[in-house]
Amino acid sequence: MKVSPERYAMKFVINLTIREIRSSWKSLLFFFLCIAIGVGSVVALRALTGNLSVAVGGDARELLTADFTVSSTSAFSPDDLTRIDSVVERSGIVDGRGETIELAIAARPADRTKESIALVGLKGIDDTFPLVGEFRLSDGKPFSYSLVENDGAVVSPELLEDLGVKIGDEIIVGEARFRIRATFAEEPGRASGFSVASRVFVSYDAFDKAGINSNTGRVRRRILFRTDSNPTQLVSDLREALKGTTLTVQYYKETQQDLGEQFERTEDYLSLTGLLILVLGGVGIWNVARAFINQKRKSVAVLKCLGAGGTRVISVYLLQILTLGLIGSVFGVVLAQMSVWLIGIRFVESLPRTMSYAVPFTTALQGIALGVVISMLFSALPLLHIRTIKPRLLLHDDSGEKTGRIDKTKWLIGMASLSGLVALAAWQAGSIRVGSIFLGGLAVTSVVLFAASALLIFLLKRIGGYGSFFLRQAVNSLYRPGNQTRVILLAVGLGTFVILGVQSLQTNLLRVFDLSNNENFPSIFFGDIQRSQIEGFVGLLKSRTGEEPEKIPTVRARIVMLNGEPFNFQDREVRQRQGQIGREFAVTYRAELDDNESIVDGEWWGEAAVNPEVAQVSVNDGFAERLDIRVGDYLTFEISGRKINAEVANIRKIDFSNSRTAFVFVFRPGALDNAPQSYIVTMLKKMPERDRARLKNAVLDRFPNVQIFDVLDIAKLIRDLINNFVLAISFVGSFVMLSGILILIGSVALTKSQRVYENAILKTLGAKRRTLSMILLAEYGLLGLVAGLIGAGFATALSYAVSVWVFDIEWEFDPILMAAGVAATALVVMAVGTAVSFDVLFRKPLGTLRSH
Repeated sequence: MKVSPERYAMKFVINLTIREIRSSWKSLLFFFLCIAIGVGSVVALRALTGNLSVAVGGDARELLTADFTVSSTSAFSPDDLTRIDSVVERSGIVDGRGETIELAIAARPADRTKESIALVGLKGIDDTFPLVGEFRLSDGKPFSYSLVENDGAVVSPELLEDLGVKIGDEIIVGEARFRIRATFAEEPGRASGFSVASRVFVSYDAFDKAGINSNTGRVRRRILFRTDSNPTQLVSDLREALKGTTLTVQYYKETQQDLGEQFERTEDYLSLTGLLILVLGGVGIWNVARAFINQKRKSVAVLKCLGAGGTRVISVYLLQILTLGLIGSVFGVVLAQMSVWLIGIRFVESLPRTMSYAVPFTTALQGIALGVVISMLFSALPLLHIRTIKPRLLLHDDSGEKTGRIDKTKWLIGMASLSGLVALAAWQAGSIRVGSIFLGGLAVTSVVLFAASALLIFLLKRIGGYGSFFLRQAVNSLYRPGNQTRVILLAVGLGTFVILGVQSLQTNLLRVFDLSNNENFPSIFFGDIQRSQIEGFVGLLKSRTGEEPEKIPTVRARIVMLNGEPFNFQDREVRQRQGQIGREFAVTYRAELDDNESIVDGEWWGEAAVNPEVAQVSVNDGFAERLDIRVGDYLTFEISGRKINAEVANIRKIDFSNSRTAFVFVFRPGALDNAPQSYIVTMLKKMPERDRARLKNAVLDRFPNVQIFDVLDIAKLIRDLINNFVLAISFVGSFVMLSGILILIGSVALTKSQRVYENAILKTLGAKRRTLSMILLAEYGLLGLVAGLIGAGFATALSYAVSVWVFDIEWEFDPILMAAGVAATALVVMAVGTAVSFDVLFRKPLGTLRSH
């Protein structure tokens, strides 16, 4: 049977590809690793974000426990209920209705021998709860409303440990006692694993009995509705009917859309981070491909002597690249799955209970496709070098390439590779604009890092004539022909930059929450202290702590209009800020600025008001910026059903790191003197946890209505959250560093022949193995030192910029962290570079010189 030329050619290409891979697998191992690490990072980041999106926002109806809700921070007035009922009855589609009420409050064991106390999220429910969603107990049984009737409670399992109680014990919340009848495993309306407070479910009427549903603005009341058909028009009509009030209407489809967009945006941006690692891996691929083709020059020349055309030879090596890219990408998916499992084990307490830790099949396929395409894009130009290798290379060993000449084919391939990279970035970001900005930012960062590395190497070269022989030789080695010094500095420096940048930022953030060194920051807030209680409360606190606490009058108020116009919650942008606009604020009044405040616009109160009939108010600059509030604007507040117009007299900046309290609104004295008010009391004294528990119990024994916020406990939770966040970013940074190390290894492979020849010459001239070892150590030590200095310098700049301009906190330089980072980078690069090149020291010079 006659075989067609095309089939024979394909068989030749495949057979030769298999032989080349079998004989050169060691040389191509780093190609494989570069792809695997890059693909692994992209797939892992996409899988984590996608799975988190499904766990948190997969079913917004269950998250909302209804089709739509109407919520308020104060009791629904008869007029509010009339408007709601009118619209709902007219629609005729509501088939379920319920009510809930929530509050963060302290809980403690009824057994007074136990001094433990914990902040809980108390939720009162009626017998319709939940309208939507699963409520399952820890024993696997469904929730029954009878469990919370007659002063019963269903609690999260963590609370048993926090309070040292068990099922059947009683806990005290406010003025009431509740018996724990069960714990729950799956709760409707709460998907996230991280929460400051454990959840406690009681009956709706229990709030009245506990005496905690009045005189506090932290109570959130909700009316929940379930419908038998699409409620979009009903929600729109309801918002129109409630226009001019601060009642919030939340619709599950809008919640799902907002959550979906947020997670999609997060997934795209994290994918760009993964793409950055993959691009660095691509640089490593380019390096390894150059070295590999350089090593195969004579094999290519032999093939051409035997009649193989340049296109067929390129096909052989292109097939090798695609095969390795495919296998490396599959291995990258395996690495991603292992990483996701490890992250799940490490952060299980901070992630949703229902979250999956499997890599989705579509995400794996995307990662594999990405890896194969990156392999082609970055190996295309090195493969074109095969065209310039001539058969005469077997007789005369030149480079086979005319330097300084770039033909049209290379230009076309180069432009196609760049276009492909832009397309990949746009695909990962979900936007051509964002993808282009990403690549542009990467290019600018590369240029800056390249410039910094070039400057440092230039300085090294200036001083290269000084010092011992091995040091001078090490500096000269950084300029070895074909070296990739600047590429290595870019990749390794970028990894150092990411890791040290977040570590430095962590140090500054944690310093803010280290309240032991901040004498002006309260350790405990006490709220909702009534006028009739304030003197007794201050006396109690003073007798227990010896401190004269600060007492601040507060009034609960809501904004209903800006410059006479009610907020239009039909508008999506306004609706997304409902949490800022519609909530009830604790406002205060005083004559003087606090020490931590400064005026950024307008003036503080003068001797007399411009218009005694109009109140004056000072607004925090952050809130003013979000709602575009300016000096001279008028805000209408609703206080206990009464509306008060207030002119914005000034915009105020607050130093939150040095503050007892931070009020968004401060009124001029006089306007709120007769308004219903309570007090906040702050305690500065830092006490051990056991002493704080005793104090809080003593307060609740005498004043059960008082709200207690232990700032030290909350700060600890925030510190843990920051540490987890930094660990996650450092994990990504380690991928960047690993990519840099692989580029270093590829560069060593690329220049190994020159290094072998140099060592042969030096040995012939009398250099001992110890001297050659010192040259190796000095060369890679200098390379690591320069990369570390570049990374540390830019990390310091990043930490400063984010601390001062984003978080608005005081920044401090940490010399120990930066010095340790630079030293660690130098040691890692020195160890890796020396280990990969160590066999060069044992080559016999005679054979090397003969071959050259």
